[in-house]
Parts: sequence; structure tokens; C-alpha cells
Amino acid sequence: MEQGREKILVRDGDFLLKQSEGKFFIQDGERSYELLDYAFEPCLYIRKEGGFFITIHNSFSLNELCQAAETNGKITMISGDVYDMKGICMLLRKALTLAMDSVDLTYLEACCFLDHLKECGACSKESAVLPADWGIDNPNVMNSFLHSKKVSRTNDGRFYLKAPGEFSQGEENTDRFFRVISDQVRFGCGYRKVNDRIQYFAWHGVPSRNDDYITTSEISRTEFERIRQEYPKDISADRETAELFRNQYVEGHPVILEGWNRLL
Repeated sequence: MEQGREKILVRDGDFLLKQSEGKFFIQDGERSYELLDYAFEPCLYIRKEGGFFITIHNSFSLNELCQAAETNGKITMISGDVYDMKGICMLLRKALTLAMDSVDLTYLEACCFLDHLKECGACSKESAVLPADWGIDNPNVMNSFLHSKKVSRTNDGRFYLKAPGEFSQGEENTDRFFRVISDQVRFGCGYRKVNDRIQYFAWHGVPSRNDDYITTSEISRTEFERIRQEYPKDISADRETAELFRNQYVEGHPVILEGWNRLL
């Protein structure tokens, strides 16, 4: 490995992966960011201006990155999905675009696949795309976008973009409504019909490395409407925001369901 001078490992348009004096960097146009890792979790860190970081959880090590770049090879992720260097650049570029303080690699995969659906015009069952055809083998990668109703899924596992208004009209005439407010630190709300009664609920997940311990509690319709006003769209919440939500809408309410990765 070269030391003491800059070496470009991968070039993807104006996006570069490079090494200089034993350190790794990504360059996006005119801006350069240092890459660091913690291989035992594993985490990848992108150092931004002012000493702030983007933390990518369940990622790959810089050693894996370097080996793949040297051999023009690929990296196998924890999810089992395999990416070549162009795919790696795509994921890192998406992390910079989202600019979340903390993000899971699987969510980056989902966001990139969502971009692909937009680019190829997958907006109906007929034009739906199978994730495996795009290189994603993880069957649950789009769950967050399914819950937030940004995409729809066909019976054979293909995905397409939600049509405008597909889920918006007459919500309470349906048997179920589920909303993810924040996917990063996960919480949300919804309702379901139980014995012809609409039951409103709020849910909150406490994340571990790979899982969430989720508590779903019953709330009133007034609280449900208040949540919709307070959180009019998807947000990238931090843990403090999620904790405020839990204290207000989950704690002190009757628990409907609780457990690891268990949602209504």
C-alpha cells in the first residue's frame, strides 16, 4: 500500500475514494471527508466539517474496502448483499446526501433502491422491480418504506412507487393504518379496527445493534390527531426526539404489544 502520497482507489464520476499517508478519504466534488472505522461493531464513520460524524452502522471495514479496491473486487455485507466498488460509492454518496448523524447500511440500501424505482419509472404492478434483480437479497430491506407507504409490493415480492392518493383517501374507512414517523430512531403511530371499533396506537423502538425492542400502546383519537399535526412528514429523529415521543404517547398508556421486532 502506498504511503506518503495520495492514491486514488476508485473514481466514480466526480466521486473519489482515495488514500493519503495511511488515511482514507472520499471526495464528492470539491469537498473531501475522512473515512474511519470501528471494525468490531462494525461501524464506518464519515468525518464532516466541524468535527461532526456520519455513523454508518453494520457497515464494512476500511481493510475490506482497501482489499476490494486493490483487486477491483466486491464486499459482502452483513445482510448478505454483495456490492462492487461502484455500488460502494453509491452507498457512501447516499449517506452524504441524507446527512443523518446515524444510519444503518440497510436503510442506505433501501434509499438507493427507492432511487432506482424512480429512475426506471416503476410506478405500477406491471413495472414493479424485484430487489434481487437489482442486487439486493435481503427480503426485508424495504419494510420501512412499506410501512410509511412510499412503496407498494406485489404478491411475488416486486416493488413499485405508491401512486399519488393510493392510500390517502378515506383512511379511516380502511381496517388499518400504519405510519413510520422516523425510521432511523424508530417510532410512529396508526390505527386498526378491532370488533368494529377503531383502536389508535403509538409505537416506539429501543434499538440494539441489529434489533429493536418495540412497545405499542393504545392512545386516544385526540392523541392520534395531535401526532399527525406535530409530525406532518417523515423526519430523521435523534434519540432525544424519540424519547420525548415515547414519554408523551407510549409511557403510561395501555400496552397492546411488546417484544423484539414485533409490530402490529
